[in-house]
Amino acid sequence: MKLKQYTIGTGKPLIIVPVTETGQKEILNAARQAVCQEIDALEWRIDWFEQASHWSRVREILLDLAKICEHKILLCTFRTRQQGGQRELTEEVYLELLEEIAKSGLADLLDVEVPQLSDVSTVMEQLQNAGQRVIGSSHYFSGTPETDQMKQELMEMYRAGADVAKLAVMPKTRLDVLRLMEVTAQVKEEIPDYPLVTMAMGGLGAISRVSGQLSGSCMTFASIGKASAPGQLTAEDTAMILDKISESMDHKNEI
Repeated sequence: MKLKQYTIGTGKPLIIVPVTETGQKEILNAARQAVCQEIDALEWRIDWFEQASHWSRVREILLDLAKICEHKILLCTFRTRQQGGQRELTEEVYLELLEEIAKSGLADLLDVEVPQLSDVSTVMEQLQNAGQRVIGSSHYFSGTPETDQMKQELMEMYRAGADVAKLAVMPKTRLDVLRLMEVTAQVKEEIPDYPLVTMAMGGLGAISRVSGQLSGSCMTFASIGKASAPGQLTAEDTAMILDKISESMDHKNEI
């Protein structure tokens, strides 16, 4: 999948930096600082914005962010409290926000929380008909589902029409991390051209955030300043590690 100058789904994972400031000035300042770094995408976490319930104010910031991210991917995310975010929304209000963002044409990617929806396929179709590229997402902050369930969720996002499927889990053991990576690799083998984003959160799962070129996860989240999820590495460290892994994998046949 192509977005701006980026190809999503192959090679070295793209680095996404979340912006989690609460005020308009702080959001825009953080965005300007981030795009000057070695990153590929900016995620605006709208649920952190103190006036997130006012679409006119959200749109005002989106207009500025779209300009700031002229050469970067702009991902918009409203993470509900049920999925680890800052605010609770009814499904109706959540859908209204997604539709407004899609119709604005300002976001390159839009995060859609699959567990929050009663009819995932219809929502995906409506947003895409408005010209919006969509990430279907699901988050588990208290544990890691069974292997079959993780695979099933990724496959269901694919079948529902999400342009990208994202799954984040909280590992309790090293095997949880390895199971997530194995599931990612299995789905990638079955659907090679489909972009996946997976991660095990917390310190235990840090390896999953930088091993995407092996497992098949095409994006990773890193921080500049405040992290938006447990276990995020800094953008600088993430870029260095990804470069080293990519360099080694590119030379895998030289021994």
